[in-house]
Formats: sequence, structure tokens, C-alpha cells
Amino acid sequence: MDVFAEIGILIGVATAISLLMRFLKQPLIIGHIITGFLVGQLALGLFRNLETLELFSQLGISFLLFSVGLTLNPKTLKDYGLVSILTCLGQVGLTGGVGVVVCLLLGYSWVTALYVGIALAFSSTVIVIKLLSDKGDLDKLYVKLSIGSLLLQDLIAIMLLFTIPFIAGAEGSVTELVRTLFFGVIAGVGVFFVSHNIVRPLHRYLTQSQELLFLFATAWGMGVAALFAYLGFSLEGGALIAGVALSALPSRHEISARLAPLRDFFIVAFFILLGSRLVVSNFDEILVPALVLSLFVLIGNPLLQLIVMGLMGYRKKTSFQTGLVAAQISEFSLILVALGVSLN
Repeated sequence: MDVFAEIGILIGVATAISLLMRFLKQPLIIGHIITGFLVGQLALGLFRNLETLELFSQLGISFLLFSVGLTLNPKTLKDYGLVSILTCLGQVGLTGGVGVVVCLLLGYSWVTALYVGIALAFSSTVIVIKLLSDKGDLDKLYVKLSIGSLLLQDLIAIMLLFTIPFIAGAEGSVTELVRTLFFGVIAGVGVFFVSHNIVRPLHRYLTQSQELLFLFATAWGMGVAALFAYLGFSLEGGALIAGVALSALPSRHEISARLAPLRDFFIVAFFILLGSRLVVSNFDEILVPALVLSLFVLIGNPLLQLIVMGLMGYRKKTSFQTGLVAAQISEFSLILVALGVSLN
């Protein structure tokens, strides 16, 4: 089969399984992972051009992080104050630390425990904002505290996405690490300089054509991501920086809406690729750890957040509502672990 036919089959299977997931009232992400397993090398073997799927996956992650970056206006952080900072550090520190200990008790190595434990410490800004927006609670205190904490978590995740490739690739060379960091800072400053001094003055001209705005946003996101990847950083971190650099533009919501279909199409490939790499030969070995870590996320995360909020003097209701927001993991968690796998 040629690549076009394989992609057609892939989309067809993904659609059929997504319809089933919708009927069962389950997240479509689960369906995409099942799709990857069914059409991957381990099952039907219908899709053999994994290079194409990996390219689609990279595009999906890049567009996703670019879209997230558009919501991370640095000026917004000032609205939430010191409480959000303490809440974020408390949640990430406690959840990450306890997660590492749980993984070590389950018999995993230090490297695996650190990756999984830290990954479990992050909650999804995109998912939380979507859910709270649907509830109409965006003006409530616990929401403001949660969003402030989530934005800071995203910033920590950005730093990790940049730092991990250094640790894996620098091979102990401090000089190489400092040199890469220096060029990274120069590139970051340059991106924000161009955004503020060139893109902003051209903003009105760009918005006169929806097609031009879409093309510019796509070129900007992919171009900045490619630049940071060339300098030795992660492609994901570069895409996120590209979004943050445009987060102050009046048309950021319009850009995000225009990119949403493209992002949603390619991000499906990320989860399908994840499913295609599932190994079930040792499923009995990972079942118990998976259940334990899932319960830790669903129950342990809210309890730890409840403790942090309680220590800062907030009412039980506010602490409980803020804690419930933490009962899931971020898209950064999967990307962080996938980055670790790609770096061996």
C-alpha cells in the first residue's frame, strides 16, 4: 500500500473507534491510542510508514504547544500574586516528591521514578480552563488561584523541556551546556524583540486577511520551533516560546481558533503513534503500578493540594475546589515522558 492509502485507512479506523468512544461517553484520546495499537506493527500491521506518523506527531505537538503558549500572557501572572506561586510550588514539590517515592516503592529505577513522578505533578491548563469555562466559574476565587498555579506549572514544564535535552546531550560538558544556554537566551530575546517591534506594528495589516493571518501564525510557530531545535533545544519548547511571544496580540484568540483544526488533526497522530508503540507482553507487570499511579493522581493530587491550601488559611470549600482541579495530568506530562523516551 502507498502512504496515501495507509493514511486513509488510519483516519477511517480512528473515526470508527472515536464514534464508539463517543457512544460510550469516553474521552476520544483513549480511542486514538486504541487506534494506534490496532493499526500498528503489533496488531493488524496496516500502517508501516512510521516516519510519516512521527512527522504528523511532531506537527501535532508543536501546534498544541504553540496554542497553549498563546494563552500564557506573562502579564496575566501578576493578577494572581504570591498565593498562586506558593500553591504551584507546593503542588509540584509535594506531588512530584511523593510520586517519585511511590515509583521507587513500586521497584522502578531512579531515572524512571523521576520522570514519572515529575510528570504526575503537572495539571493541564487547557483542559482545566475548558472545563471551568463550560461551568461558568471563571470569575470565582478558586478558579483564579488554580489558573495562576497552572500557568506557573506550564512555565516549570517549559524549563524542563529545555533542560532535559541539555542533560541528555551535553554528556557532562559544562562548556557545551553554557554555550547552548547562551544561544538559547539570545534566540529567546530575539524572538520577543521581533514579536514586539515588527509583528505588533504589522498586526493590523496581517488581520486584514484571514488566510494571511493563518499562514503567518503557522510560519511563525514552525519557524521558531525549528530555530530552537537547530540550537539544540526541544522542538516542543520552541513552539511554546513562539506562542508566548504572540500571546499579547489582540488577535491571539483568533489565531488559536484558526489553528485549532490543524492542531486537532495532527495531535491525533501523536496519540495514535503512542498507541502503536504499546507493548502488551508485560501488561501483567504494569497493570498494578498503573492502577496505583492512577489512584495517586485522582485522589492523592487533590489531597496534597487541599493540604497546601489549608496551610495558607483558605476555607475547606475553596481548598477542596482547587484540589479537584489537580485531579488529572497535563499534556506536558505525556510530552515530557515522550521526550525522555526519545532521548533514551
